[in-house]
Amino acid sequence: MMRHAVLSLLGAVAAALLCSCAGPPMSASVPAPPRAFLAARPGVPPRAPVIGVLVTGWHSGLILPVRELGPLRSLLPPYAGERYVSFGWGNRRFYMASHPTFSDAIAALFSSPSVLLVQDARTLRALVPPGARYRSLCADRNEVWKVDAYLRHALLRRHGKPVRLGAGPWTDSAFYASGERYDGLHTCNTWTADALQSAGLPVHSSDPIFSSQLVHLIAKLSACPAAGHP
Repeated sequence: MMRHAVLSLLGAVAAALLCSCAGPPMSASVPAPPRAFLAARPGVPPRAPVIGVLVTGWHSGLILPVRELGPLRSLLPPYAGERYVSFGWGNRRFYMASHPTFSDAIAALFSSPSVLLVQDARTLRALVPPGARYRSLCADRNEVWKVDAYLRHALLRRHGKPVRLGAGPWTDSAFYASGERYDGLHTCNTWTADALQSAGLPVHSSDPIFSSQLVHLIAKLSACPAAGHP
């Protein structure tokens, strides 16, 4: 009886940590961003480089304008008119499963291989599901390139090229192997916060596990008025 209760609890925790990191849920039930989430930074010049943070339910990731990519751009397939590219990170087994199981969720609580889901689109709206939280953070060129370096570091490469594991679940998306390890204390939200910290943005906290913790951290950062909102 006790063993069954422990397993049930582990399953619930795993589902909470992973279902969100398995991709953006296309649901309008996610509350709209609060006004503070869209606060603008005064005096920012137009067309400033932008680092986009996407939060959909329990999941989070990054969106960058293609024109802002640095060396990372040479590692990815050529873009045919696409203007934006999103990056989501998660447990490889759970993230890539068409129908994740209980055992997939439990296994991901422990140190395990990870994967990057990369998707490109012509419009920002195409990458932001209804009801999702999206925040454009104004940055300088140095900060954007630090995020570029963070993403390049996350990609596992073979002969200098990223290892493509297969097509993603949406149009113009693909899974790429990541050399980082996933576990119950280092989730997609931890990964996103680390990316912002690598850029030198003032995201100061112990590693966030849940998206609500990440939202709280980035709500303190001013949004970029020049970037708008999808």
